[in-house]
Formats: sequence, structure tokens, C-alpha cells
Amino acid sequence: MLQCLISAIIGPTKARKMHHKALQQKPDILSGLKQLELLCPVDDITDKEEPIFLLSAGWRSGSTLLQRLIMSDSNVLMWGEPYDECGTIQLLASSVQAFRADWPPKDYYYDGTMPNKLSGEWIANLFPSPEDLRQSHRALFITMFAEPAKRAGAQYWGIKEVRLGSNHCAYIRWLFPKAKFIFLYRNPWDAYRSYSVYGRNWYNTFPNKPIFTPIAFGKHWKSLMEGFLRDATKLNALVINYEDLVCENTQIEKIEAHLNITINRNVIKNKVGGFQKREKITDINWLEKQLLKYAVSPIAQKIGYKW
Repeated sequence: MLQCLISAIIGPTKARKMHHKALQQKPDILSGLKQLELLCPVDDITDKEEPIFLLSAGWRSGSTLLQRLIMSDSNVLMWGEPYDECGTIQLLASSVQAFRADWPPKDYYYDGTMPNKLSGEWIANLFPSPEDLRQSHRALFITMFAEPAKRAGAQYWGIKEVRLGSNHCAYIRWLFPKAKFIFLYRNPWDAYRSYSVYGRNWYNTFPNKPIFTPIAFGKHWKSLMEGFLRDATKLNALVINYEDLVCENTQIEKIEAHLNITINRNVIKNKVGGFQKREKITDINWLEKQLLKYAVSPIAQKIGYKW
């Protein structure tokens, strides 16, 4: 009787043990991709798509300036945080974490049997192939981003984002093996002060992940920076900080070489939008400063930012 009660309230013992084992394995985007790459290896030789992904460690870090610099080459159309609060790319990427060594079972995949022959078989779980899954994910990017860019006359397309991390880059690389990445970051103190001018009312994804506080802002910055620093080499990503970007021509030269484009240097002199059309940025209060410092430590200090 007691076992029946326990099962009714918290589930069967076997199911709970399996769930505990799954949680111990810590499934994530990378573990799911590892399994998918075994099922459908990616061929990067024949792929013609070479998208550019500019990822910034949060808001107000110069990502729009760098986007404008990149788009000064007429061959590139780079979308700016498209449908940002929807979290489309994050949701697509997170869906692959379900793949693991024992799921899906091999006999779930369609084996090419004529459909009329399947009516007498057990087909409650009948899956298209992993390669069909990959192509369907890829098709969304092609339809939403590549095709309208090409209709506009651009040879290359890209996306500027302030929410995506290095794990999302691994997912993107699975879809587009020739994708190019730039990681941009700025002193979190300066970025947060600039963000404060805008009212601190933006979202990572709507409505459950608001970035309203210095801790939320700092944790987002830190999480992205940890991935940028850890995975830049593996992803062959170019890492740029905002302070160098606005002061050194050598940074622009690195960007040109990395992306194989030509940048108009005059763009950096022409400020558009941004806080200069709003009230002057002022200092934030002591409490916000301490909360932000707590949230970004120790990464900020390790890369040389102090305040």
C-alpha cells in the first residue's frame, strides 16, 4: 500500500531512477550534438553557405557599431537580433539536448519501407532520419535569413546577437560548418551604465527572462564571457573587445582578414542612434555597482577590468 502511495505521488521507482541517472549525465546542447554527429556526420566540403555570426556579451557592448562596420562591405547583410525576445535560435539549439546514446532507439527511424507496408507494423514511434532533422533546422535559417539577404543583393548573410553563447555556436556550426564567428565584449561597468539609460527593461527571452537588475545583467555577461573565453579557439572565433575596436585600426584589419571582407573605416566616425541622442550617461549608485561587481566576478577582473 505504501509503495502504491509513493508511486502515485512521485512516480514509479524505475522511472525515478532513470530520471536521476539522466540528470547525473547533465545533458546539454553539446552532449546532444555529439550524439547527432555520430548519427549524421556533417560534410563541410560541398556546403556553399558561409554565414557570419557576431555575438556580443550582452547589451551596449558595441555590437551595432561592429555590425555597421561589417555591413559597410556591400556583399554582407547582417540581421540585427532578429525576433530577439522569441528566443528562436536558443529553443532550436536546446531541442538537440534530448539526443543521447539510448535515445532515440535505432528502430524508431524510418528505414525506407513502402508506406503501405507499414500499416501492419508497430509505428507509434516513426521518426524521420537525423539528417532530415538537421536539414529542417537548417532550412529555417536559410528561409528566414539567407534568402531575403540574397534577394537584397548580398552575397553573404549573418546575424548580430547579444543573447547567444558559445554552445549555440556549436549548434550553428553543426548546421553551417563554414560559419564564421566574432565574439565581442566590453567592460561590464560601462555596458551596464549605458544600459541603464535605456530603462533596464529588456529581456533575454520574453516573458520569463527579464534583465531588469544589475545582477541579471552581470550574470548574463559572465555566462557569455565564460563560453567565449573557453571555446573561442575551438570555434575559430575572433575575440574583440570594444575598447580596442574604437581605438585601434589593427582590430578592423583582423576583422577584415577573419571574414574576408573590406570595411569602410569612416563608419566608425559616424555615430547613429545610441545614447548620444538621449540623456547624458551618469554614474549609477553604490548598491548597483556592488551587485554588478559580484555578478561579473571573477571573470571581469581576470581579463583586466577594474572599477
